Amino acid sequence: MPVAPTNLVPAFFLFFIGWRVISRVRRNVGRQRLRPKGMIARIVIYAIITLMLGFSCMMLASKTLVFLGLLGGLVLGAGLGLYGLHLTRFESTPEGRFYTPNPYMGVGISMLLVARLGYRFLVLTGPAAQPQMQPQLFQSPLTYLVFGMLAGYYMAYFAGVLARSHELRPPPI
Repeated sequence: MPVAPTNLVPAFFLFFIGWRVISRVRRNVGRQRLRPKGMIARIVIYAIITLMLGFSCMMLASKTLVFLGLLGGLVLGAGLGLYGLHLTRFESTPEGRFYTPNPYMGVGISMLLVARLGYRFLVLTGPAAQPQMQPQLFQSPLTYLVFGMLAGYYMAYFAGVLARSHELRPPPI
């Protein structure tokens, strides 16, 4: 069965998100060197994407539930980020400052988003989907809730890591 051109954009987007999440997960497991500029850049990127999604929800009058899903996900994700910060170990060595995040928190939330997007993609493009009544991939409040959890988690977590990094003292020489 040939793939419709309109389904290629969501498929590419889903592939791109999955690839980024998997590469991020592989890179963020274990001890990490503290890089404040990179963390600030990630916070800004998540904030911009979240603001764009929130703004697009606000512009469409019928998207109130979708916006509330995003907002609820941000609150839930921020709480999880603060809890993940509590599970993080910090250390200062002669080589630099490091932190070791809990491997299950970020990986779990990231995989939850990939699973949700994969499910939405399969439901919307599967054999049971009806093209004349096919909803968009990103019109589900649950999808926005899961994305909000991811964005809220990483924004709160990275902000907390930055705040806690100022408390780290250099090791005695």
